[in-house]
Amino acid sequence: MANGLARYEFSERLADILGESRRDLRFRVTLMVTGGLVAPGPRGRGSPPASPQYAAHLLIGAMAAPQQSQTLEAIRCYADLRANAVAAGGNAPRVLFGPAMVTAEAEQRPEFLIRLDGLSFGEALAGLLELACAEETRSIVASELFGVWINRGCPVASLQFSACWQGRRAVISHTYGLAPDAAPPAWLDPQRGGVVDPGLLHTVFLPVRKLIEIGLLTTLSDDRSTPMLNKLGHKVAAIKKMAELAAKTPHGSRWEKLLSALTAVQAWSEQVDAQENRLLEVTAFGSNPGELKMYCHVPERLPANAPLVVVLHGCTQSAASYNKGSGWSTLADRYGFAVLFPQQNWNNNPLRCFNWFKPEDHHRENGEPLSIKQMVDRMLSDYGLDRDRVYVTGTSSGGAMTNVMLATYPEVFAGGAVIAGVPYRTAKGLREGLESIFQGRSRSPREWGELVRAASPHPGPWPKVSVWHGDADTAVKPVNAEETIKQWADIHGLDLQPTIQMMVDGYPRRVWQGPGGAELIESYTVTGMTHGAALDPGAEPHQCGTAAPFFNAVGISSTHRIADFWGLLAERPASVRDPATAGQEAGRSARASTAGSARTIDLGQQRTCKEDATQKTGPEDYASGTQEQRSGASRPFGLDVHGIISASLEAAGLLKPGTSSRRSDSKAPLGIDVPGIISTALEAAGVLKGISQRSASAAPEAMLKTSGWEGSGWELLLDDPRAFRGGSMLYGHASSGDRGALGARAQSISRRIKLGSQPELSYVRRLDLNAGVNDYTSASFRVLIDGQVVDEVTAIGMVHQETEWLRQAAIDLERFANRTVTLTLEVAACSNSYSTVYAKAWVDQIMIHNAVDLACC
Repeated sequence: MANGLARYEFSERLADILGESRRDLRFRVTLMVTGGLVAPGPRGRGSPPASPQYAAHLLIGAMAAPQQSQTLEAIRCYADLRANAVAAGGNAPRVLFGPAMVTAEAEQRPEFLIRLDGLSFGEALAGLLELACAEETRSIVASELFGVWINRGCPVASLQFSACWQGRRAVISHTYGLAPDAAPPAWLDPQRGGVVDPGLLHTVFLPVRKLIEIGLLTTLSDDRSTPMLNKLGHKVAAIKKMAELAAKTPHGSRWEKLLSALTAVQAWSEQVDAQENRLLEVTAFGSNPGELKMYCHVPERLPANAPLVVVLHGCTQSAASYNKGSGWSTLADRYGFAVLFPQQNWNNNPLRCFNWFKPEDHHRENGEPLSIKQMVDRMLSDYGLDRDRVYVTGTSSGGAMTNVMLATYPEVFAGGAVIAGVPYRTAKGLREGLESIFQGRSRSPREWGELVRAASPHPGPWPKVSVWHGDADTAVKPVNAEETIKQWADIHGLDLQPTIQMMVDGYPRRVWQGPGGAELIESYTVTGMTHGAALDPGAEPHQCGTAAPFFNAVGISSTHRIADFWGLLAERPASVRDPATAGQEAGRSARASTAGSARTIDLGQQRTCKEDATQKTGPEDYASGTQEQRSGASRPFGLDVHGIISASLEAAGLLKPGTSSRRSDSKAPLGIDVPGIISTALEAAGVLKGISQRSASAAPEAMLKTSGWEGSGWELLLDDPRAFRGGSMLYGHASSGDRGALGARAQSISRRIKLGSQPELSYVRRLDLNAGVNDYTSASFRVLIDGQVVDEVTAIGMVHQETEWLRQAAIDLERFANRTVTLTLEVAACSNSYSTVYAKAWVDQIMIHNAVDLACC
């Protein structure tokens, strides 16, 4: 048996979790036994185990019965409740994210991995406890379930799931009610002498965290003859088999942890697969000995002889989910290249990993490598792509298979990128594969190189390689990145000592150059990052992708950097651009040249930023602009003296446009940074210092008004170490229910700003919304433009805390384009009782992209 907690011991622990009296739970157990609901058994040694079914009955009795004497009837009534249709949360506790956007696509009903079709409320609750008890499915419960809700005033209950609903993140309730011929419990049935006590008209909510804690105390049978695991289908059963196999290896515990994480990845992939339609499936591409599926994305008006990028997903991922997370199709649309997405079948691997560790799948002209090669041939033939510019990349098992493809078909690929992968032929079986990812295999560069040279008759030249790995990766040990570098350094005849070392977006990058100075190998070590790919989500030219399990938003885009390393980011020819887009860009350029004021405006700390992204010309400009925005350097009264002087000199024609973005820009006349010299002189004379001192002595309210914001309940926190990057940030607070003040209470600040033709809003925030008093109390944070909500988080009947800074990027403001609007930040709280409900918000780095800089900015 798993676990092994007996009934009497279980009731003691359950009382602690629910915050109830142990004596109360013991008496309810006694009623269950005397009433024949469960078989009697001794206390202490020999006590029957606490099965999920037993736990579900006792939990229903404790949650649904207002009094001890009503326990049995409550269990019998509520356990037999029948499922109604899935609907939005009603008055159940919930949190809603973002403004409501009702579209045809948003109306699609969400898909869940946990299926409760045909089960009564008691059966469904027992099944969830069983899933929470099992190691292989616990993370699925944690990722999909929100909590259990029971109404004591009428026989209604719900199991609440977290999902996307009508274009916003929300809680979806799977509701349960009485069958048509069923009667309510006696204490609620006037025909049987029941009297509804107004004091009983309330609900009880059990969060998923506590349900999992309860499930861990239950005992599964050895044979699992009626397991809820079967409700999740063959994929979870396959994961269970993998866990059993891994338990026999020295790294069994680490493998089980990885499997638990992979179930969350799989759940997200299933959700994307139900919605994503950007990829086109291609059939009949060859003999396909590896039995893989082929998907692709080809931009409209693809130029002739365009490059091709082959993208390989990781375990439990799919082609569509990896594309959504990595953003490769977005980059393809921007720069005009085709993307191929091979996809593994569940029948080939229980976790849908590419079989990089199997001899039949890491040799040339065999298995999965040959299938991928046939897909490449089909793409080259169908779309007239450039055979000399074919590249391959992947993460985790896809990263390992990337090394397989580079070694077995080096004449096909001009370059590759290995993300969180392992060297070629580090293993020839599952056991060695586990040892490689969890422990690493050390060989000399020559030994690694010989394995690649033996994989094909190709004499060279060899593909250039980019290697990415997080130094906090516990799934694939980071030493594998160093061994991969050794393998390809030997192939290219390079020394292990890098030619160049630098910092890019705050992370170390190493480069190995060939004799002619060409970059043949690069390596990024993403400090602090766990397993997966590095991302910088957003709509800026250097950003793409979606944060998700194994897609880590760490402020650097591996997708963008890899494409740049391969040389794919040259500007697309005008002839292949969409005509509508080209017209918009031409209009933007005309307005910018006339007004000279299209900017990205920072409304938080009043930094003067670079020109609009449409005027930038290269990845370095994008990177430096991002880094400058993150620096958070304080400026007196929010004035960038250097920037003002630079802008003036540019307007006079004395400096080339764009020179003001950096103090050390070589484009200044004769290489002399005139604005920098003037600014430095002012600083040396004490002028700027004096301004800074006067600024520091000003009251926060005066600073807030000086910076252009007006309102109440908000303040500007100066030099606060809790700020996102240090410096200053905005803080707002609203409360209701305290000091006799009931009802809605809101605090807001606003400022005016003129928008350009394609405006976007981004900011970072931390929220503390405490509305866990009852089902009708609420706390919210909203961002409004001219009174219309563009971003929102609302907690109803529960607490929502963001302990880490969350970046909200690329909020589309196009419907307000070319207007002077009012931007408002609002915190609000509403309580219907004399219990405090509050909303707190910390906001930093408020950026309006493509705005017109007004005097107040």
